[in-house]
Amino acid sequence: MHEKVHVSAISVKEQPPPEGVAPVEWVLLTNLTATDAFEAEEKVNWYRLRWKIEEFFKTLKSGCCVEQCRLNTATKLTKMITLKSIIAFKLMYIPK
Repeated sequence: MHEKVHVSAISVKEQPPPEGVAPVEWVLLTNLTATDAFEAEEKVNWYRLRWKIEEFFKTLKSGCCVEQCRLNTATKLTKMITLKSIIAFKLMYIPK
């Protein structure tokens, strides 16, 4: 038997859209409860942050090659990842 999962659907519409452009509309499906507009907006903002986090790890892995590191101690690895994380963060904010 399948386990039941509670799902909330939050409808999002860009307000206001750029002049002459149709507003972006999408639906966020989440297992988090949103009982009012404030909670729904909070969940949408969390989701927006998720993409920044995804972009950070993409930059850390592909731009800084963190996965290619072959250090043999946790201390060395921690220091290297910390340094490369700072670099990845800075790279994300270089104007494109």
